[in-house]
Amino acid sequence: MPTMQELEIKTGRRIEDIQAGLLSLERDNYITWVDKSDTQHIVIIEGWERGRSRPMSPGDANRYFTEY
Repeated sequence: MPTMQELEIKTGRRIEDIQAGLLSLERDNYITWVDKSDTQHIVIIEGWERGRSRPMSPGDANRYFTEY
C-alpha cells in the first residue's frame, strides 16, 4: 500500500481528501482501517465494484476508463 505522501503525489489530492476517501471506503465496507496512523494498516475487503461476479481483468479496467 502506498504511503499518504505517495498517494498525495500520485493523485494530486490533499492528504485530507485522501483520508476522506479512505474513510468513505471504510464506511462502505470495502476496506478496514483500524489503526489510522498509517496506510500500511489498511486491509482491502472487496477489491472490485459490488454487483460484479468477478474482479475486473486488465482489459475490463481499460474499457471502463476509456468507454465510460
